[in-house]
Amino acid sequence: MKNCVIIEIGTTYSRGMVIEPRPNGQYGIICVAESENKGVKKSEIVNPDHTNTSIKTLIERLEAQADMEIVTTNILYSGGDLTTEEISGLIPVKGKEQIIEQTHIDEAIKNACEQELPNSRELIEDIELDYILDDKQPVENPIGMKADSLRINLMRLHVDKNRVNAIYNALDDNHVDYEKVYITGLCAALGATTQQQRNEGVLVIDFGGGTTNWSAYVNTTPRCVGSIPVGGDHITNDISYAFKLSFGDSEKIKKLYGSATIINKKQRFEYDQNYTTHTISINDFTKVINARIDETIRIVKAEVAKSGCLNAIKSVILCGNGAALSNLPALVSNIFQLPCAIASPQLPPKIFEKEQSHLPYISLLGAAVGCTKEAIQESTSRKSKSIFRRFLRG
Repeated sequence: MKNCVIIEIGTTYSRGMVIEPRPNGQYGIICVAESENKGVKKSEIVNPDHTNTSIKTLIERLEAQADMEIVTTNILYSGGDLTTEEISGLIPVKGKEQIIEQTHIDEAIKNACEQELPNSRELIEDIELDYILDDKQPVENPIGMKADSLRINLMRLHVDKNRVNAIYNALDDNHVDYEKVYITGLCAALGATTQQQRNEGVLVIDFGGGTTNWSAYVNTTPRCVGSIPVGGDHITNDISYAFKLSFGDSEKIKKLYGSATIINKKQRFEYDQNYTTHTISINDFTKVINARIDETIRIVKAEVAKSGCLNAIKSVILCGNGAALSNLPALVSNIFQLPCAIASPQLPPKIFEKEQSHLPYISLLGAAVGCTKEAIQESTSRKSKSIFRRFLRG
């Protein structure tokens, strides 16, 4: 089995991973790498030259570590323009015995997928949600069951065509072709949780630099997937504006003194910038951070509630670079009134030596699961959709 490459072109960094799929369904991580990216805002390419440089550097680093030439890659997409909608297909079950077979499921899917998207949108996935026989309660697997009709509900995921085309073009400029497109929110859940957690009901939130992505799984099926163009860089901008500091210095002190919850202490810290010493109150500093992150989490909660699956969620898992913010699990737990923890999958220590260095790569790990199971054959082909749908439901 050939090695698999996955690349995410993020707002702050471009990140990549090379894995070795194994016949037993597991995979080995050969290497990971990252490169700074100044050509992306809110996960949208705004400066192709800077983005091309970032991709070129990332590819070179991955090639050097993996000792291979990279000519194709999988794409991890985290744009805040992601749209999800539920579509359905209904067919009569014909035949003397009226026993449902795979051909009936395929026909119902085809019926549902006849609904066309606007020209400005690019279809990423149609994910199977429910099979309903004779308009009664959903069943897990209808094959072999008798019914007069079969209805299938799908979750359709689509993105802005211009945005995703910009990524294709950036890869092409670096002589790299793309194979498959993965959605960050979905893959974050697969990389951060166990099948048992996805069966019990879990929400995974990926805090990136320019976007916040999430997905909720109930009974091993994704019930809510979303993305908003707000991330850690917005917190840094708030700090910069409030305390009249540069973006770079604001990012540094966010990592040193930042907290998602307000710290009601009279302590202060000093920071030097351009030969000027700034004295900043810890209380004032954490208020600025809390205002933005609290609002972001409540938006996610409202979207999950809108999907109808909030009450089925038993726990919340956090990942992404922004998840390293101090006291973030406590704030999320308070808002959702649910247990919350930082993602901690078992990973090779030689790859992720520093504490929490794995957090930005969680969604790449989820995509690695898909690659290993050959879950996607082509990002936009109908043939691949059924394979990926079954993978996502697992």
